[in-house]
Amino acid sequence: MNALLAIAGMLASGLIAVGTGFCLSAAVGVTRFPDVYTRLHAGTKCLTAGTLLILLGVAILEGSWPASGKILLIAAFLVATNPIAAHAVARASYRQSPTHPSILVDELHGKPLGKAEKRGEA
Repeated sequence: MNALLAIAGMLASGLIAVGTGFCLSAAVGVTRFPDVYTRLHAGTKCLTAGTLLILLGVAILEGSWPASGKILLIAAFLVATNPIAAHAVARASYRQSPTHPSILVDELHGKPLGKAEKRGEA
């Protein structure tokens, strides 16, 4: 039984370490990427994956069904709300200022942006 607990502990520690790495890469992406859309991508994808891995590791470490059920509810809430929040932020950003210098085509309206529109002069 001790060997099984040791394996579970190592597995949980590995999941928590990998999840922490994902969260760190999300933090680096949010600070280093140039515009709001790529920052949102890093913030939602990497942070969701990292948090889910950390929660899975904690569930394995805890080992009880009631705690694992609560962790499962937290994970479901995170998976349900994170994309919705990212979509709301992206939509607000687009409505505020749809053009960024790195964006060449406005795919929402299906038109290429001219030089004046790229600079925000139009």
